[in-house]
Amino acid sequence: MKEMFKKFRLPIIVAAVVLVAAMTVGVVFLVNKHNRIEQRNEMVEELLTRKGEYDEKSIVLSNTNPEAAEALAEKTGAKLRITESGKFATLTLPDDKNIIDVVSDDEFLPDVKKMSADWQVSLSDINYDEELTAETAERLPTRPRCSDTITDNYYQSQSYLDYMNMSYVWERTRGSDVTVAVIDTGIDTDHPEFTGRISEYSYNASEDKIVKDYNDWSLIEDQAWAKGGHGTQVTGVIAAAMNGNGVVGVAPEVNIIVIKADCDEQGNFKRTSDLVFGLYYAIERDVDVVNMSFGVTGINPFAAPLQLAVDSDIICVAAAGNDSSADPTYPAADPNCIGVGALTADSWELADYSNFGESVDIVAPGTTLTTKTDGGYGSADGTSLAAPAVTGAVALYLSQNRYTEYKDLQEVLFASCYDLGDPGEDFYYGYGAVDVSALILEERGKVTFDYLTDEIDNTEQIFIRNHTLQNIPIPERLYAIFDGWYYDDQMTEEYNWYEDRFSNDLTLYANWVNEDDGVPYTYVE
Repeated sequence: MKEMFKKFRLPIIVAAVVLVAAMTVGVVFLVNKHNRIEQRNEMVEELLTRKGEYDEKSIVLSNTNPEAAEALAEKTGAKLRITESGKFATLTLPDDKNIIDVVSDDEFLPDVKKMSADWQVSLSDINYDEELTAETAERLPTRPRCSDTITDNYYQSQSYLDYMNMSYVWERTRGSDVTVAVIDTGIDTDHPEFTGRISEYSYNASEDKIVKDYNDWSLIEDQAWAKGGHGTQVTGVIAAAMNGNGVVGVAPEVNIIVIKADCDEQGNFKRTSDLVFGLYYAIERDVDVVNMSFGVTGINPFAAPLQLAVDSDIICVAAAGNDSSADPTYPAADPNCIGVGALTADSWELADYSNFGESVDIVAPGTTLTTKTDGGYGSADGTSLAAPAVTGAVALYLSQNRYTEYKDLQEVLFASCYDLGDPGEDFYYGYGAVDVSALILEERGKVTFDYLTDEIDNTEQIFIRNHTLQNIPIPERLYAIFDGWYYDDQMTEEYNWYEDRFSNDLTLYANWVNEDDGVPYTYVE
């Protein structure tokens, strides 16, 4: 009997292992199938609940590849649109199908996790007032001119430019060699403020058509007429010409690539995918700055193209949103994008509508005088208008500092901000209000943080001379407690956080206190 057991022991063990493995695979398969069904059911429920908030004929494929996208297109009978990188695609379904049909069909159960709805996206605007005329301009706040050479009709009433500290900046640069892409509702192509500066490579992201290829400027004509032309107004804040008429943009000589996406009668973009395709197109055109005055919550479809933008040394700026909320709004809350909150009119206070928290890196005036469709002018409010103010400032900086990497641009932009709210970076104002004069004209210095230990490498940071430091490191060590920065390694003169201002390069030294030195900290178990 023992001999027989020995003879069959190995085959029995192998068979048992195979059986256990098969059972395990079966269990895993059932669990995965159950999870896919649950995920599918949740998706169907959301689609039914939020019907009207997405394009029923479109399915978004994020983080995909050409082979997988083509296979799904064939399987669904859909028309495929895919980026040059092959990582982002949409399926436009045939007439007899919508997204709920596809997601509900068990045939597509293994593919559900790759699919998402093509949600609408809100514009980050609040309201538009009456059209600006010579009579209405007289009722608006006046301001002294920065320069006698600026004779545009309404320039004296653009009080928000004072809050941006634009004095003398235009004597240094007006951004003539910089290209800004504006992803929005289009532009009034005949507006005199943009004459000769709208690129023929402007793009209709919804129709996937370039103006140059069709010799058709109507492809990018602003369709948000009921709102005075959202894209026209946003572009005016950035780029209205210094031509003796109307208003002046922050960067009045930049080149403009208009990227238009379709919107509905309520002023919402019909499809998130149009905006994502638009961002990819801006990167392909190798623009310098991208403005995105829109936002979506709950999802971040912009993560991949924003990373590509950073890798391509393209700076992206986005509106934080107008929900008076700390909920992250994308693309503004993405770490590879500069998120902009809004100040209330003629004030350093955060506008009551402005979002805050993760979506806000800096703030800018949210009430502006700007261009309108049909060659007009008017006032506009919202983080939609604060974002292009920052975009214009970035464009001016890049005209003097070409090929600046994103992290370096962030450093100098944040260092030059006018600190608001709690000292340093805070929850509501981020690093503070954009200060264009500090960004462009004022001299920079360098502070070295000496940690006085081999455990941490010393770091350096730029500062704007005669400004406070905005981003101060708080180091950590395993067996020592950080106890402030000092001007000398003998720890006799302490640095006053967010108060002291510097004119020359300097070194700050970290002070450490150890438990062995009798530091009065009490630990209770």
